[in-house]
Amino acid sequence: MAAADSLATTPQKTHRYLRLSLVLIVFTLIVSVVVQSIVVTWEPLIFGWHPLASISHTFYTAGRDIFVGALLAASVVLLALSGRSRATTLLDVCAVFAPLIAIVPTGLADTRAVGHIPCPIMVECIPAEDIGTAKAGIAVYAVVVVAVVITMAVIRHRTRTPNRSARLVSIIALVTAAVVVALAFWPALNENFPFNFWPVASIHFAVTLLFFGVFAAVPILYAGGPLEPGETPPTPRQRSIYRWIAGLLVVDLLLLVVALLFRQAFGETPVVLIGEAVALILFATFWCVQTLQRWDDPNPPSIVARRSLPA
Repeated sequence: MAAADSLATTPQKTHRYLRLSLVLIVFTLIVSVVVQSIVVTWEPLIFGWHPLASISHTFYTAGRDIFVGALLAASVVLLALSGRSRATTLLDVCAVFAPLIAIVPTGLADTRAVGHIPCPIMVECIPAEDIGTAKAGIAVYAVVVVAVVITMAVIRHRTRTPNRSARLVSIIALVTAAVVVALAFWPALNENFPFNFWPVASIHFAVTLLFFGVFAAVPILYAGGPLEPGETPPTPRQRSIYRWIAGLLVVDLLLLVVALLFRQAFGETPVVLIGEAVALILFATFWCVQTLQRWDDPNPPSIVARRSLPA
């Protein structure tokens, strides 16, 4: 094993550890949620049991930096795994949505005053200072998206490696940036920001569903076999696991929608937290299987340039 690993190329090692890093990112998020659920206060240190309403509510705890950093890191890793196959195109789209899950927080729904505006039961809101933080994050996100799209377009032009998938992802990224900027800053739309995304209201909830919804198609593609010549094919067991991951993820997302729409009916049961945890575990399981399946790929075929592709 050690000898084989020493002969691995740099691209091979890079892709191995990028996939593994996604598993570790999920592990980090789950550990953060568990810690915040068992620590009542940090100063003085008091232990107890107070589960968060959802993983996204880590944003309002001492674990905020871990939550935001993990999602931004996941976005970078997904982009680094970029390629030319249908699966890698979908992963690029996921990378577009992941930062917004961190930037725009989920809502609080209780009777506490938020800033100078009351937050009545059944109406979501976020603290006034976090509205400014979210808007600042969206402004930076939009500028970075434009910069990345331009940079990648220049690189493709100079290297003469046209890529239709990259163009599609660029369009999706620009449209996404334009939509969230309008929702945050256009006076005709931003009155209830960040709960002004039709039809689901919450921008955070919308991008979370989009992220996992797009990702659910990736294991479906891999269940059908290798996506490019030279790629290590999945074993029958791995194909079966991919199908189970996709199916369970779709069911879990539907249950999450129900849990969010009827959360009052579940009382103190953290149904949303459980649903999000299941989605993350399925996400991590996929990357575990991918790492095993493609461990010995000499050079990831998805990053090999195809100069014969049409512009």
